[in-house]
Amino acid sequence: MKTYACLLLVVAVLVLGGVTPVMADAEEILQPLRDELGRTLSDLVMEDLERPFYVSYTIDDIVELTIDGALGTLTRSTLERSRYLTTDLRVGDQVLDNSNFVAGYYRMPPPFTRIAVDNNYDAIRNVVFLESDKAYKRALKTLSQKRAYLQTRVMKNRPNDMVTVPSSKTISPAVPLEVNQERYEEMVRAASEVFREYPMILSADIELRAVACNQYFVSLTSEAVRPDVIVVIDLVLRGKSVEGEDVADADRLIARRDSDLPDHNALIAWAREHAETMKATLAAESIEEYAGPVILDGRAAGEFFRQLFAQNISDCPGAMFENDNTARQSPTAELGGKVKRRVLPAFFDVYDDPTIDRLGEVTLVGSYPVDDAGVPAQRITLVEKGKLVSLPLGLAATKKVTEPNGHGRGAVSKEVTGRPANLVFESSDQVEFEQLKATMLEMCLDVDLEYGLVIERLEDADGLPGEPEVFRFFGGGAAPESKLTAPLRAYKIYADGHTEPVRNLQFSNVTIRTLRDILQTGNKLYGYDYLIEGDYEMPATIVTPALLIEEMELKKSEAKVKKPPVLTSPLADR
Repeated sequence: MKTYACLLLVVAVLVLGGVTPVMADAEEILQPLRDELGRTLSDLVMEDLERPFYVSYTIDDIVELTIDGALGTLTRSTLERSRYLTTDLRVGDQVLDNSNFVAGYYRMPPPFTRIAVDNNYDAIRNVVFLESDKAYKRALKTLSQKRAYLQTRVMKNRPNDMVTVPSSKTISPAVPLEVNQERYEEMVRAASEVFREYPMILSADIELRAVACNQYFVSLTSEAVRPDVIVVIDLVLRGKSVEGEDVADADRLIARRDSDLPDHNALIAWAREHAETMKATLAAESIEEYAGPVILDGRAAGEFFRQLFAQNISDCPGAMFENDNTARQSPTAELGGKVKRRVLPAFFDVYDDPTIDRLGEVTLVGSYPVDDAGVPAQRITLVEKGKLVSLPLGLAATKKVTEPNGHGRGAVSKEVTGRPANLVFESSDQVEFEQLKATMLEMCLDVDLEYGLVIERLEDADGLPGEPEVFRFFGGGAAPESKLTAPLRAYKIYADGHTEPVRNLQFSNVTIRTLRDILQTGNKLYGYDYLIEGDYEMPATIVTPALLIEEMELKKSEAKVKKPPVLTSPLADR
């Protein structure tokens, strides 16, 4: 297995045509952070109030290329350079501090600010000084509110607000911030050109983002310099079925190495495969309802585990909310309180390992050497024989998991909390995929169903790429009565082996209890790459076999249907 060290080489192949690479001396950025951290801890105090006991500064130095394309043309190609400072300052002590408490009616994202992209000591340190002052005053106010709240509540065995962070220093060489704009523009043009031949697809949008980032982190106990690079290609297709219903398809490719991106011909083939599938889906029939066994193949199995397992072990422990209505409306990690309890069938073991970037033939995109809290990455076992035994942690402890484990993940405007990286599901009850289908068809025969259902892809938990943030806030594409988003690609399979695509279905009555309804798995592992909360700073991979689930309920989508265009596409007349 290759380690994260491979990432140090990756940015070298992303060369920005005609522009001098941006290269920072790490010491020029770390030194003003160190100096202001020392002064903040020793001198920042108001009257007889508490001093900070923990401070960390994170600077994200970023070059981001965004290219949008449609029908062989570019609709946008922008290159942006930016630096952001995020400050985490705490007053109180490890038992009770100002973190993880929401006063009022809204949970605001952690504050951040832009800083100079030039390596100027005075300019950087002055911003750090100002942000430290703001953070200190906010922390004092929040801690006072939190103490008042706790005086009105009975909370037994409340875990400490902060774990003991080990001392560490992980300084990887900062890398030139470069991306190959000309090459990526040609890739987008070539892939989007394919859809000229498919006038029944009303819109076909491709977006490529290439992000190179050096992250600089300084705290009381840790220092880190971490180079990151990611290239994401999003494809979103929309059309109208023969019955006038809205139909969508989407896919996302994520690479942490240039060599992991598809070449020119492979990218065109990828786009054409989606076009042909969309064409067939538009002509497919819809069904009113289905209740029976379901196979989740490859990517669908990954998204299933993302939504029902990964999201429900993340962000533990949950925040305390001053307002009860705000608490009820905020998502919670439903598995966070189930450590030492069975959450999966006994034939499953699960671990998370950010220290590797490949597992067999599967490439993993969630790798890193040190987490966003300055803790070195480590492999953790999460499930043993179906029983949840641990959780990914950031800086906050839970009742049953109290030691940091290198899984603190965050981003600009995102809190650092425990989140997975490379999540691997291992099954001891494996069969060939053909046998999995045969078992499903036998189950269908027993309950007088003439076909079974195979689902190949589910809508992303954050909604289709390009959806407004407000749509993501309200749960993406999941139906109100379900915790699982709608299938994007599915087909019926009959006893004689023939298949028929179906469209516009949504799940009913899916809960985390559905995890225990998995009967058997395939014997091939698939890698499903995604972005946590849709953020390019938090890529992750789920490795899973195909899943046979005893029973799932689906029904025809209840989404509102938009009126079709009055005229046909001009491409149809050619």
